[in-house]
Amino acid sequence: MKLSADTLGHVLRRALPGVEQARTYPKRWLRADMLAALTVGAMLIPQGLAYAQIVGVRPVAGLYAGVFAMLAYALFGPSRHLLLGPEAGAAILTATALAPVVAGGGPERLASLAALLALMVGGISLIGGLCRAGALADFLSRPILIGYINGAALIIIGSQLARMLGLERKSNEFAGQLWEVASNVGRTHEPTLLLGLGIIVALVAMRSFLPRWPAPLVMVVLTTLAASVFQLEHGGMKVVGSISAEAPAFGLPSVGFADFRALLPAALSLALVNYASSVLTGRIYADRFGYRLDANQEFFGQAAANLVTGLTQGFPVTGSDSRTAVNASMKGRTQLVGVGAAAVVLVFTLFLTPLLAKLPLVTLGAIVIVAAVYLLEVQPIIWLWRVRPVEALLAVVTMLGVLLLGILQGILIAVALALVDLIRRAAHPHDAVLGEREGVPGWHDVEGHADAETVPGLVVYRFDAPLFFANARFLREQVRRLVAESRVPVKWFVLDASSVFDLDVTAAEGLEKLRRELEGEGIVLAVAQARAPMRSMLRRSGLLARLGKERLFPTVGAAVRAFQQEEGPREPVMAEAARPAPVH
Repeated sequence: MKLSADTLGHVLRRALPGVEQARTYPKRWLRADMLAALTVGAMLIPQGLAYAQIVGVRPVAGLYAGVFAMLAYALFGPSRHLLLGPEAGAAILTATALAPVVAGGGPERLASLAALLALMVGGISLIGGLCRAGALADFLSRPILIGYINGAALIIIGSQLARMLGLERKSNEFAGQLWEVASNVGRTHEPTLLLGLGIIVALVAMRSFLPRWPAPLVMVVLTTLAASVFQLEHGGMKVVGSISAEAPAFGLPSVGFADFRALLPAALSLALVNYASSVLTGRIYADRFGYRLDANQEFFGQAAANLVTGLTQGFPVTGSDSRTAVNASMKGRTQLVGVGAAAVVLVFTLFLTPLLAKLPLVTLGAIVIVAAVYLLEVQPIIWLWRVRPVEALLAVVTMLGVLLLGILQGILIAVALALVDLIRRAAHPHDAVLGEREGVPGWHDVEGHADAETVPGLVVYRFDAPLFFANARFLREQVRRLVAESRVPVKWFVLDASSVFDLDVTAAEGLEKLRRELEGEGIVLAVAQARAPMRSMLRRSGLLARLGKERLFPTVGAAVRAFQQEEGPREPVMAEAARPAPVH
């Protein structure tokens, strides 16, 4: 029974990381966590209102989404620092996905569809966790994420340009939004534009000189007071208006199967992108503060947050880079920060929302634009160009794809291009002819060491990649070229397979063809340092029997000694005189 209880306790600790955090919570962290909670809650109030405006649902839905998301993630999420809730990228993707499905429906249908999308994202995340699909995030490389972030940030900025000018936004596409602004710039409401620009300047200045202040909340308070005192709405400035503070209705949204089918592609992309961005952010802070992040458990954290949000008539949520960064800068240590911030936002939502009736909409637009500008990552693209131009190009292609084709399409195109580049590199991998260096153990690339010596009649060749269908012919061509260009007739060809961690059927057949070709020329093919998967494949394919077990050596040195015993000792020569033209 004790074993069963221990096993159950272990399972519960894995499934509910928040319980373990609470059980082992040091009291000395309480003060810092509560201060961080107050700051994060203050940030979430204007951000939640702004991101709800992007989605198109009632503003208070953004506040409730933040409350329930943080509480759910605090229980199921693996990160001690990551804070979930409404976020700009997820909000704009949600708005883009919902626009064609709403089809002229009213606010109630839009709210139902947003809740359905949250439930679908939660369900997909739950399936990902149950299938232990955490490795999927590894397909979203750093260049792809840089391109996605930049594309999403520009889309967010484009979605708020009309609001900054006091205009109505009708298009949900980036190019259409730019055209709307350009074609209606003459109808700009100048007081709205001036106020918006002033808020942007103030937010940037406070971020630089007063980084610990909740700048968005300060701007919300000041502009609300100004609008109340000067009655700005009477001058044509749009304000938030009355905000319903009623508690959210718990239950399933009123939708049909056609809605589910229409939103499925967007739900898949949201679940994948939300997971990838959140797990990467979580890993950053886990490494910084010295704890392990369970990447698969992140699926369950995302699932819990989105399922609860969907059941409370919210919209999809994800990890917030900005609020998480503030949490860490305020010395927050655990998910108690999220619980405390949820309490702060809930109290405000239930009792203080009438204070925001006079809040100018341009304030929310300016807050979103500033947040999006700080999401832009230009320097990393420049760095990628200096280090590896093809990856910088991949980031730019992702960004353009997100902007012009949509977030899901842009990401899928970028992943496909990344896989094509991976196969291209694997099809023509690095390889090397090896030689000995006096006084230095082992065998070394003759291209990088002028003092390396080779043995006449022997070619030692290393192939630095798994052998599979895409590079099997490349290997055969390289071997034939080395044999043909050798200044001394080749008697043995030793394949150093220390870097060949896999071998497929096509490559095994290619090795057999190579063995027959070399045998026809009186050349022995030997394999050194083959790893277990390759040895197993050689045995199962029958190639080992044809090659001969005596031609499979544990080390390159053992293969060279066998050659010397069979062919007789030969005087080594400098690789410069004996090596063929460069291999790669």
